[in-house]
Amino acid sequence: MAEFCPNCGKEIPSGGDFEFCPHCSKPLKAAAVSTTQTATTTKTGASGKGRTKWIVLGIIILIVILVVPVIPVQKTIMVAGTTATTVTYQTTSYQTVPTVTQQSVSVYVGSISYITQSYYNYYYSWYGGCAVGFYGLLRCGYNYWPYYNIPGYTTSVTVSPGQNIVKVSSTPGSYGLSTVTLTALNGGSTTYNNVVSNSLTQTGTSTTQATTTIVNTITQTTSSVTNVACQNCIPQQVTVYVSILQLLTGNY
Repeated sequence: MAEFCPNCGKEIPSGGDFEFCPHCSKPLKAAAVSTTQTATTTKTGASGKGRTKWIVLGIIILIVILVVPVIPVQKTIMVAGTTATTVTYQTTSYQTVPTVTQQSVSVYVGSISYITQSYYNYYYSWYGGCAVGFYGLLRCGYNYWPYYNIPGYTTSVTVSPGQNIVKVSSTPGSYGLSTVTLTALNGGSTTYNNVVSNSLTQTGTSTTQATTTIVNTITQTTSSVTNVACQNCIPQQVTVYVSILQLLTGNY
């Protein structure tokens, strides 16, 4: 392969190891070295510019990735609304409960003899000055009333413990007769007029049911709810976009 002088460009004769050009007398090796260095420098400069460009581009991309908000995250914010306030209070009521118990009661027992009103109305119109005589017979003047119907003019009533008579009241009337009222434990009463004889005594005993009342106190706990308007009090989930830098620092 032919070689040329890097200075004058003329062909150098082959077969000889020349340090200087036979045509222009300038050193051949120095020029070659200089040419090689120039080429190397040129190539290195071009490569350095390309590397710098890619470095700058990478930095820009990194900044974009770190700073531009592109990552969606959930965030809780407080908004206006209403809150429910619960007020608890107690109410007291009273309940009456009937209670039935067994008890022994002293009652009246015995008998009553009386003239029915129909007999009394009939014979009184015929006789006057009547009074109760011996053996409980009604005497009008000197005659017993009625003489031919002894003792059918009277009616007898027997009072037993089961009737629960707890009170006996007797009111005197005309001709030795009386009015007797019997009052039972339950408050009921029976009245007999024209009573000739009364042998009632409070010597009986009866077992009855007594009803008493017990008052229970009932306490109940109730509550009421009141809605109150407020600002920045209701949590709400929203989606926001953040950058990697904000995500790493938690500043969002």
